[in-house]
Amino acid sequence: MRLISVVVVLATLALSGCKDPDVNVNSNGNGNANRPQSFKPPPTIKPTQPVDANFKPCNPYFPLVPGSIAKYVLNYSSGLVADMTVVVDVADEDGRKVFIQRSQLVDRSGGLQIAQTITRRFVCDGESVQILSEKTESNLAGQQPSSVDFDYRENSLMMPEPAVLSRKGSTWTHAFRAIIHKPGEPPSRDDVPTAIKFEVAGPEDVTTAAGNFKAIKVLRTVLTNGTTDYYVAGIGLVRRFAKEGTSTDLKEYSGLAAQN
Repeated sequence: MRLISVVVVLATLALSGCKDPDVNVNSNGNGNANRPQSFKPPPTIKPTQPVDANFKPCNPYFPLVPGSIAKYVLNYSSGLVADMTVVVDVADEDGRKVFIQRSQLVDRSGGLQIAQTITRRFVCDGESVQILSEKTESNLAGQQPSSVDFDYRENSLMMPEPAVLSRKGSTWTHAFRAIIHKPGEPPSRDDVPTAIKFEVAGPEDVTTAAGNFKAIKVLRTVLTNGTTDYYVAGIGLVRRFAKEGTSTDLKEYSGLAAQN
């Protein structure tokens, strides 16, 4: 059975914007009309360690800098708005340096009333970045908490070395199987892996609330969903547009610095 439901796509692509999570919310943005008003946003997440000024990430376009913070605004096609905070820490796991990235998505407008935390683990392979695992925990007002684990194939490439990004038309893929956990039910696992395809579309200038940047444009495709992503050396993702209308824009950051 294929389990790519709303919660799965949201979980794996909350920062990707490939699926508007308010698919069950009225298109006029008044999705909170029949929802309980007891939603209380959680405290904003923070890294557990300070930034080391001498730390050099293995890949400038996916800079896993321990102690860094990046904050985004997500504007959904329905008119709802959410805030995303992304922090990075590092841990030693059996002698291997593993970077732990936590992303917190919190509804701002009150229409969706969701708080979601995504924890992803990465390792460096030379100048490329591989993803090891991903777990999403979701709390939606009026519903019991749920979670999704993403079982990635071995050696799943998240970001290739910079030389690949400099060549327009370069592609790479990775794949996962989703495991959904709901209260009172046994875990449900995808029978068929879901593949994510990336293609370099070349350099492009981009402007967000955080500044003006020279970026690399990357097209990302998951099933029938797609995004256009903009990565900046030294900062990482600064802007993302989903085919269905959702946009993600960097508004501020610390512990990171754009490279010319």
